[in-house]
Amino acid sequence: MAAESEFGEDEIAAQGTDNIQDLFARLAPFIDGSGEEPVILINGKPAGFDRSILFYPPEALDRLAVLKPEAAAIYGEPAGKRVVNLVLKKNFSMLNADARIEFATAGGQFGGTLSAMRTAISGDTRWNAQARIGSESALKKSARDLPPRSGVFDEVGFIAAPGGGEIDPALSAATGRPVNAAAIPPGALTAAPSLHHFAAAADALHPVDPDRFETLRSARRNAGFNLGITRPIGDFSAALNLNASHSSSAGKRGLPMASVVLPASHPWSPFSNDVILTRPFAGNRPLRIDNDSTSFGASLTLNGTIGGWQASLAASYSHNRSHNLFETGIDTARVQQLINAADPSFNPFGRWNEGLMIATRNRTISDNLSGRINIRKTLIDLPAGPLTWNLTANTARNSSRRRQRNASGDEITADTITRSQSSGQMSVSVPISRSGEAATGWLGDLSIDLTAKAQTMERDRPQKGFGSTVIWSPQPAVQFRGSIDLAENAPSFEQLDAPIVTTVHRVFDYARQEIAETIWVTGGNPDLKRGTRQSLSLNATLRLLGDQRLTLSFGYNRTIAKGGLASFPELTPAIETAFPERITRNAEGRLVAVDARAINIARNTDATLSSGLALRLGENQRPARGTVAVDPLQFSISVNHRMRLKSELLTHRDLSATNLLAGSGQSRHSVSVQITAGKRGIGATLNGNWSDPANLSAGMNNFRLAPPMLFNLSLFAEPDRLPGKADGRTGVKGFKLSLDIQNLFNGYRRVTRDDGSTPAGYSRDEIDPVGRTVKLSVRKRF
Repeated sequence: MAAESEFGEDEIAAQGTDNIQDLFARLAPFIDGSGEEPVILINGKPAGFDRSILFYPPEALDRLAVLKPEAAAIYGEPAGKRVVNLVLKKNFSMLNADARIEFATAGGQFGGTLSAMRTAISGDTRWNAQARIGSESALKKSARDLPPRSGVFDEVGFIAAPGGGEIDPALSAATGRPVNAAAIPPGALTAAPSLHHFAAAADALHPVDPDRFETLRSARRNAGFNLGITRPIGDFSAALNLNASHSSSAGKRGLPMASVVLPASHPWSPFSNDVILTRPFAGNRPLRIDNDSTSFGASLTLNGTIGGWQASLAASYSHNRSHNLFETGIDTARVQQLINAADPSFNPFGRWNEGLMIATRNRTISDNLSGRINIRKTLIDLPAGPLTWNLTANTARNSSRRRQRNASGDEITADTITRSQSSGQMSVSVPISRSGEAATGWLGDLSIDLTAKAQTMERDRPQKGFGSTVIWSPQPAVQFRGSIDLAENAPSFEQLDAPIVTTVHRVFDYARQEIAETIWVTGGNPDLKRGTRQSLSLNATLRLLGDQRLTLSFGYNRTIAKGGLASFPELTPAIETAFPERITRNAEGRLVAVDARAINIARNTDATLSSGLALRLGENQRPARGTVAVDPLQFSISVNHRMRLKSELLTHRDLSATNLLAGSGQSRHSVSVQITAGKRGIGATLNGNWSDPANLSAGMNNFRLAPPMLFNLSLFAEPDRLPGKADGRTGVKGFKLSLDIQNLFNGYRRVTRDDGSTPAGYSRDEIDPVGRTVKLSVRKRF
């Protein structure tokens, strides 16, 4: 199928990206304004499950072609998805190493990545191998200007009287002054202390800054390896991909403190009265929140011809292991029970057993096996073109074993879930008219795509779907596209069985007008039900200059989901009212936990208008034989606007619908801009995003939410390609330097009340503690 637009070597080089995955992100405004990853073809053949192509360097591309919208149906993909054909060079070889450092300009956080990659292409045979490691430091609360936690924090511990005042007259007599607090003496770790031990530690407390033991962002580590090999096997092309990855994060939730009553009769107490013992769990040991995951995967994709049918067969297997540790505090009730039992073997001043910590450990092991086949063929040649029939079948089986334990290692829950899912899609592309054909050409180009699909999950009845797309181009510079899709949707394996991850989020509790450090639960929700989805899309594209240099686009989209699936939205008063079972508050009404897993909704209606402008200037020139190559300057700009016409949420049938555009904090307008200028050897990209202010109502209070205009700047230079280079610059040959600045102007979402004041919890560092970040990268090509 002919391309709608193409990006040649010069335009690709002007982007300055290091791999094809980053190139997709940079060209997203010119491929698909939704930002969804496109369907990938490699030299005109479906990539299948092979993702190794994303790690190839952009230099391996001869060109990148964005196919017309109707191409999705031809390759068995859902209507509306864009298809990109990556045309590789016939012969190419590259070995490169990359080093990157990243840091927040406000300080407190830094990280780095090292990677090495080898790519080789020789005709239809190619291979690519990449290895990478990276780490990122934690961002501690003490690195930002934030209100400290309330409470008493001491790294040793101390004793005090239950109501305050003098602890014990005998202790005051031993020190010669009234004693209201005394630190735990060092000898109490191994033997029962005496009054003289506490007298020596009278008033010698060890207070600490609690912010030292709390992270706003966890420390992270990751490592990965990917190997992809493609070569002809008979009439087929076979692509094998192997990958492995590991990632981990470690965060701190504060210094755990416990206050318990130590009776006068206790064998470890030298006092004549009951006292209050306040101590940390174990010195400077903080509460932990750790996550780690390891995955291994393999895929095989075959492309070729079987009996006149174009066929693509793919299979993949993945094995994943994840672990989540979440500590919430000391089990003071259990500690008090041990003290009240007066067991002399339990030392209230010594090292406590880990079983006295309140914690959960979630472990998940999952295996996924998937298969896919796509066959397509021209059934008949009509006057306006070939009638193409396409069939795609998918099958997958997922097994998940989950286990939850407490701090002592006792099992809380355990289950094993196995699910199988199959789906199929059949589509027919029917050309009605073609420009230049005497019989039908007066209509221009007109075609219809018809799609029928079905999906079934184990122990459930099949879900059906139907779709139709009409594409009409009365003139080469004008194209209209309309599509309608009706489908029953079932939740995915990820939505049902993903590992449970417990973290802590700082959110503003509108009900109490305060910041809450809330337990936030994400992962699979096995209680999800299926739903239906109806969508209508109308789009128009104008190419005013008759080519791909200047494109204007306009679109209208309406979606109605009934019993549909959605991610848990931002916690606003409207959302808490709609999903009270997902919100946990304590006896004082403070926000404690949020179950933020995916949800089913009774009905969700969205309608949007979109418009966009894309301008590309510059030429892709191949030098004539015997002439010197000249790198032309490339310039592109894209501007996209989106306006929400309607956003209505009905959570339960017996409740009234909520208008999310009226008092629920949702912006109506959003604009994105991207500008790129450069050529081989040097270039810059600036992109920005803006949303209009919105209002949020919370009882008697009204808030104004003003999102920032966020800008990101990327620069790159290859010293040996810069003008005026001399032979003496051989030391910089093959180097590329890159600078990326995220959140260039350090913006953040501002929240104010009606009177202009800023509510507690919405200071600069509380909204976005990281702020502006800078990435410096060096790549060396060998």
